[in-house]
Amino acid sequence: MVKFEFDIDRESPFQPGKPVTPDNFKGRHSSIKKILRYVNKAKKGDTQHFFLTGERGMGKTSLAEFVKNYVETELNMIGIYISNKGNNSLNSLIINIFEGLINKIPRKSLKDKIKNLFGEIESIEIKGTKVTFKPNEKIIKDLRKNFAYKLRDILNDLPENEGIFLIIDDINGLSESNEFVDWYKNFVDSIEVNQFNLPLYVLFAGYPEKFDNLVRIEPSFGRIFNHEKIQSLNDNDVKDFFIDSFDSVNMKLEEEALNTITYFVMGLPLMMQQIGDSVFWDAEDNLINEDIAYLGVIDASKEIGNKQIRPILNQIKSEYYENILLKLGNYKKFSFKKSEINEYLNEKEKNVFTDFLSRMQELGILNSIGPKNSGKYEFSNLLYYIYFVIVSIDNFKG
Repeated sequence: MVKFEFDIDRESPFQPGKPVTPDNFKGRHSSIKKILRYVNKAKKGDTQHFFLTGERGMGKTSLAEFVKNYVETELNMIGIYISNKGNNSLNSLIINIFEGLINKIPRKSLKDKIKNLFGEIESIEIKGTKVTFKPNEKIIKDLRKNFAYKLRDILNDLPENEGIFLIIDDINGLSESNEFVDWYKNFVDSIEVNQFNLPLYVLFAGYPEKFDNLVRIEPSFGRIFNHEKIQSLNDNDVKDFFIDSFDSVNMKLEEEALNTITYFVMGLPLMMQQIGDSVFWDAEDNLINEDIAYLGVIDASKEIGNKQIRPILNQIKSEYYENILLKLGNYKKFSFKKSEINEYLNEKEKNVFTDFLSRMQELGILNSIGPKNSGKYEFSNLLYYIYFVIVSIDNFKG
């Protein structure tokens, strides 16, 4: 009988699919400085509003979590993180905000505080260290109408601190909502008109186009926020991250291996984590050469593909569409003119190219850019592009 041995004691220093812990966070210094420059105003009662944007996989959540950890540990603020992922209901967002705040009230005075604030003890459920807020319609209506007043009252009931740092992540589901825009503007106006001293810093995070949608709904909405769009990491930050991460588990990267994995990351934090993790598990000893690096890159693309890209590609019916995507990756065409791609296509692919472009836009893989009818296109985000670049190397279908 063959005896198998598994090294179950190994633990990867990488965190694919999860926000990066503060200890492993790299780069983004200019963005962090920009967010922090408004903290002192918030702590003094001048409420601040910030909108952090970035394409898919750029590390918005990790950056927001890093700043939250910093203001908690260094600036004595109370940090609250709320995920709005998958939610397009304003009522649900408001409930989640107050639930996050309620969970910061000391347990010994919680019921009295809830009764004073909302009038009904039945609106909360306490299980261990977690409080669930379940207001009825009457309370929700009151919270929406008097949000600034209720927020002021609950902030006064929190432990002694120097302000609240509130992150509302994945606001994308409300980006088409006039109701959300009107509500938030009314909240801001209430603070200004009533001259509330509200030591609060609100940071929203979402995709750039979602912020643009909200501004299109109401141009004055954009003027409320300080704004930062995070871009790709530079190669030096990526290399420092890999060197430090592998050093932490006593693994060394040959220079060519480091250059290889850095190239295929293309500055995208999501790929940085996934490639690092795949290389770690593919390496059989403590020295990582270029062959192991390439193997890790290919395995990372398969992981990303299975989790985030295949479900979309499975909607494609034409056998030629994926071949065209692979050719765009093979020829490194993140953006392109329709006319310049024809030379790379065979006759059958040329015949379906116009339909291909329409279908890829429907699926959100490609975007039309430039003036109308310019014939210019680009991948909707860097993740798709990197995926097809890598897969084309491993499995190009000519």
